[in-house]
This record gives sequence, C-alpha cells and structure tokens, in this order.
Amino acid sequence: MPVKVAVFDVDGTVATCPYDYDGMRAAVAAAARRWGVEADAIGIRGIVERMAEVERQLGESGGQFREQAEGAVCALELKAAREAVLVPGIREAFRCLRGSGVAVALITRNCRAATALVLRGLCEYDLVLTRDDVARVKPDADHVVRSLAPFGGRADRAVVVGDHVYDMEAGRAAGVRFCVGVKTGSSSEERLRRAGADDVLDSAAGLPGWLVAPRERDP
Repeated sequence: MPVKVAVFDVDGTVATCPYDYDGMRAAVAAAARRWGVEADAIGIRGIVERMAEVERQLGESGGQFREQAEGAVCALELKAAREAVLVPGIREAFRCLRGSGVAVALITRNCRAATALVLRGLCEYDLVLTRDDVARVKPDADHVVRSLAPFGGRADRAVVVGDHVYDMEAGRAAGVRFCVGVKTGSSSEERLRRAGADDVLDSAAGLPGWLVAPRERDP
C-alpha cells in the first residue's frame, strides 16, 4: 500500500536554525521563579512541557505565567528563525512528492510566528501545524494524528520524517507505516534508530528516492 502523506518535522529537518534552547529554558525558569516555582526542579523534559506543568501548578495564576513565559520563548525563537536556512534540495523533494500524489504536512513544537519565518518563501507543502495549533505537541501522537486528518487520517499510509527522537516517538505512537530519521539535526543515527526509525537518511531531501526504493519489509 503506497504512502500518501509525508509528515516532516521543520527545524533540523526541513531547515537548519540556531535556536538557543538553553536560553529558552532559562527564560521559562526565570518566569516561573517570579511566581514562586522552581521550573528546573520539575524534572520534565521539554520546554513546552515545563511551561505546561508550571501553568498547571499555579492554577488560576497559570495563564499569566504562561503568557510571560511564551512571550520570552517566542522572542528567542523569532530571533533564531531569521537565520534559518532551508535544507538543500528540500523544495525539489516536496515538489516531487506532491507531484506523485503524496501530501506534505509539516509539524513543529515551535510557535506559529517563528515557523512562518523559517518557512518564508517555501510554499510546496499542504499543511503546517505548530504548537499553537494543537492540544499536545510531539512526542505525543496527537500532533501527527492531527496532521493526517485532512488527508484521510490513514496512519498506515503515512511516513514521519525528522531529526529528533521526539519525531520518531510521535510517529510510532501514531502508528504510521514508516518513521525515517535524518542526520541534519540534533540526534545521532543510533538514537534515532533506538527511538523507532526504520531508516536514517543524510537529508530529508532523499525521501522521494527512499520511498520508491525496494525494501524487504514492503508487502
């Protein structure tokens, strides 16, 4: 059964972007301390998840904390997004996929405004879902599931492509047919395979060729 939807992570996969994640974590911690919470002691991985947990702990005051923390994180995302560079060949790869009947969906944990900057000038895709657009971001399956919904929701006819273990975890949790890692981002090939990658490519631009290559696991 052919793949009909390709779901791509954005940062590190479609484009390279010098995000200051340490600065983002520090910004969240500073905002939390203003409300009497030590965010670094929470022990939850992921900047988005830490913000959500602090918001939960603060109860009625959580919304105000979230607004402050989101503002600081988004400012850092926007700064880095201005320096984003598309991965060589990705535009042509998207054109090839769509020309062969495969929809291209993009998902990212980053905010909508920064994502628009990263993707500026790129229009060869069908859908983009940022953290502002979903209830639960990857590695939760919800992010992938929502990206598939407009195209029939068939996880068994989808591939997830990404540079991070979160991408592989989200794809596996959603039950997609294939999870493909790429070497253009933050995770090693070993980590990507441990997280569930069926294969690891040098670049996401290689996906069209990978999809048509014969593989023993194909029915």
